Amino acid sequence: MEKHEKEYTLLVGRKRIPVSEEVYKAYYQCRDQEKYLDKLADRNNISLDNCVEEGVSVEYRISSAERSIEDDIVDRELIEKMRRCLSMLDLSEKQLIESLFFEDLSERQFSKRSGIAQKTINDQKRRILSKLKKLMEK
Repeated sequence: MEKHEKEYTLLVGRKRIPVSEEVYKAYYQCRDQEKYLDKLADRNNISLDNCVEEGVSVEYRISSAERSIEDDIVDRELIEKMRRCLSMLDLSEKQLIESLFFEDLSERQFSKRSGIAQKTINDQKRRILSKLKKLMEK
């Protein structure tokens, strides 16, 4: 029985160009990120026409879009509290959280690195996040 490999192509100037799987995935990842950033820019766009149309003053829209000093203080306090809560975790729990959220590893990558099944890692992650949530609520 023959194994059929998937062929990856990109459309360039009305012509399909064969590319490797890595190039294909990188292209679509960049395209998706660009769409996301465009959506964010549209949502945060402040135009005079839009303000007049909605009956909202430009000054109000700008002031509501800016972060206040109080917001920054609350964020700093939350970050400090999260650091204290993270320090209460066991070494293995810290390693998992740091790998997944600070090193930006996927569960699959962490599974390969640690030799632990991905399902186990997912279960541990959910348990640790629940534990952190309870610690943050105290």
